[in-house]
Amino acid sequence: MTKVTLTIDKTDRARATWRYLTQSPSDIPADIGDTMMNFLIQRLGFDEGYIDSHVKTIFINGKPVDDVNTATIPAHARIALGAVAPGVAGITMCRNSPISGMRRSITYQNTEPVQNITEGTVTLLLFNAIMEEKGLQILEKGITISAEKLENAIEEVPESITAASLDDASISTAQLLEWVQKNPQLQVQLQVNSSS
Repeated sequence: MTKVTLTIDKTDRARATWRYLTQSPSDIPADIGDTMMNFLIQRLGFDEGYIDSHVKTIFINGKPVDDVNTATIPAHARIALGAVAPGVAGITMCRNSPISGMRRSITYQNTEPVQNITEGTVTLLLFNAIMEEKGLQILEKGITISAEKLENAIEEVPESITAASLDDASISTAQLLEWVQKNPQLQVQLQVNSSS
């Protein structure tokens, strides 16, 4: 898989455009069979205080999670993270909500006992305040997305890119854009760093 590494400037427009990539599905490495708490801390780099105070809505394969210490990550999981969503429905889906009993039948339950923890990938989506606050942090760790999604971001803010490389070879923004336009169906490993 092709690796794309970018350095972007720190303008508000650049940061907003690039972190928005984390709101659409992207693949990241995960320890399959490990707990959601360990995934958030070890793989995403969130601290426990942030998880407790900010990560209020978690879905695994479309099912809301209550206990991050016991919920384990299945292979090929689709994980969505967000703050509190608006309205009664949003409150109902929150972790350990006082009215979470209303959704007991759809709450995430581990389906199989964990035999061992293995390296794998999951699909991650960030929403609302979590995307705003942690999107760039996730991009620094790296995500896998389609070249087409990368093309859209480059076209939106080409001036934000201060350095680019394709498989560790330096290229210009124009050359990168030309490459992604020729290969829209390819998956790329994208790492985005902010300039110091």
